[in-house]
Amino acid sequence: MQATSRALAWARATPREQVVARFEQIVQRRKRNENAEPLKYWHSTGVASLDGRLSDREFQVWIDWLVRDGQLARGQLEAKDLYTNEFHAGGAS
Repeated sequence: MQATSRALAWARATPREQVVARFEQIVQRRKRNENAEPLKYWHSTGVASLDGRLSDREFQVWIDWLVRDGQLARGQLEAKDLYTNEFHAGGAS
């Protein structure tokens, strides 16, 4: 996960145009049947924490929404049961 933390820091500190260009290079180099077109809409990594660790707060937003929408019963899911930081450098927290 150290590489993920460094990649997140790079994407935050690098001008958007450079990040998108790098992503386009990666897609092109992989030579898979991937569509790079959506990259033109990229604006951020979408990762809330600086180092990539997940937290209850990020999941609770969606649990609350699903409860309000009637798709989950209150208390049916707990955020802590939906993710792990076990494989993150430094272990779970």
